[in-house]
Amino acid sequence: MSAGHWSRRQFVGAALTTSVITLGGRVTPAFGAVDSIRRFALVQSTALPIDSAHIKNDLGRNLSRILQIIEQHGAPYDWLAFDDAPLTGHAASFLPAPDVSLGNDDLERLTRAALHHRCWISLGAVRRSCDSILVLSPQGQLHEWPMPPRHAPLPLAGRRAESGLALPIIVVDERRIAVTPMDATATFGAECIDRGVDIMITMNSSSGCVTPPTTQAAPSLSINVHAAAPWQPLGCNTQGLGRSRVLNAQGDVIAECPTADEHVLVLAGL
Repeated sequence: MSAGHWSRRQFVGAALTTSVITLGGRVTPAFGAVDSIRRFALVQSTALPIDSAHIKNDLGRNLSRILQIIEQHGAPYDWLAFDDAPLTGHAASFLPAPDVSLGNDDLERLTRAALHHRCWISLGAVRRSCDSILVLSPQGQLHEWPMPPRHAPLPLAGRRAESGLALPIIVVDERRIAVTPMDATATFGAECIDRGVDIMITMNSSSGCVTPPTTQAAPSLSINVHAAAPWQPLGCNTQGLGRSRVLNAQGDVIAECPTADEHVLVLAGL
């Protein structure tokens, strides 16, 4: 269903379709500790366009959508992986960065959701006028890294160049999980190998990103989270969006969203 057929009230109220893929013994990571990750959920959704006449309301609407998805799909020690711009989408690039920044109060709502459902949440968002990668833990702890400038979803005006960017890595049960923009994987690929990353989560909400080829030294699991194509604004090239997928170290697709529509793909049996 196209975005033009949905009102904002319907958008927030609609439930995402879900599929569960059991991977069994096809991948090596196995999380056995009580507080470790049980399942990964790839959340394939996209923010509805932000209108400059009521930015705050639109950001609030998109945040409500994210919180609704967490409420529906968050479970103890699952990891919910959103794309790199679920609050704004790329269409917000013409707006002043402070206007589309995730405020402390809204961040607290996300933190409480992670704490309440005891789940991990990863997403991209504008924070303090800079594109950022955010990971929230089941204990309500915030991990935050600057988005690599060249790959940030919003070309924010006046942004200072970052130097010495560290690869965003979370260690859970002695497993290393990296979170990056889709087209930054080539930049960080060698560092992932050097640092023994087991799982790489890449995020994408724009067309034209190509997943680089994997090698035998690649992470054992590569989770590619795309925005859903039908929700892009009119005139946006949606080729390459949707079809979020999971690959093994050899580059074989072992799980995939069945369509480019809004969908949650749950990986079980890790």
